[in-house]
Amino acid sequence: MSQLWERIEITDGRPSLRADGRSVADVIQRLESGESASAVADGRPLDLIAALAFAALGDDSSTGPALIQRPPVRPALAVALSEDGVGQLFPAASRPDRLALLAGLLQVHDFWSASHEAAQEADDLGERRFSAYWHGVAHRREPDPGNASYWFRRVGKHPLFPTLADAARTELENHGDERWTARLIGSGAWDPFALIDLCSGARPGTRERTLARRLQRLEMKLLLEATAAAL
Repeated sequence: MSQLWERIEITDGRPSLRADGRSVADVIQRLESGESASAVADGRPLDLIAALAFAALGDDSSTGPALIQRPPVRPALAVALSEDGVGQLFPAASRPDRLALLAGLLQVHDFWSASHEAAQEADDLGERRFSAYWHGVAHRREPDPGNASYWFRRVGKHPLFPTLADAARTELENHGDERWTARLIGSGAWDPFALIDLCSGARPGTRERTLARRLQRLEMKLLLEATAAAL
């Protein structure tokens, strides 16, 4: 079982870890109370990552984090979402790979500055699979569309794009706006620059804004799964 969302099951509206039945809420509460990440993980580090991801992104009915950075909803997770905390979970992984995962976890939980710093440091250390992508997401949410575009040019044709394009098709069809379908996936591949335009131009309270958030959530979900799987 590698995908994070396969580690979560929802029974009567209550998300919990499939392996041991612990609720996501209990896992997060223990981390917020100051327990170490390794103690809460109890030998299942990816389960802990899954709980953290689900707490930020929710189920498939959720719109996920805001398009523009905001103060963290759970500031008490700062200790768990630190390089030391992630290092406890994956001691055998390389530091650049751990930093890339940390950049993603911090970004979805709205620790924007720390996420940006982790993505930059991972890139400086030579991590080339995910740090530039998370860096682009950070600047898109800053919001700084020009800087986001720079980083997505650095990303190039990411291996995640075909999967993201396939997964986004249903959202786009449900939205029913052929313009955005054509721009985002009309070439047969995902266009990250079109998502920058959608996120930066969608006005609050509009259907475009909802579409942008749902696509961002989907992107974050798939990117977190891929970043974690690479450890």
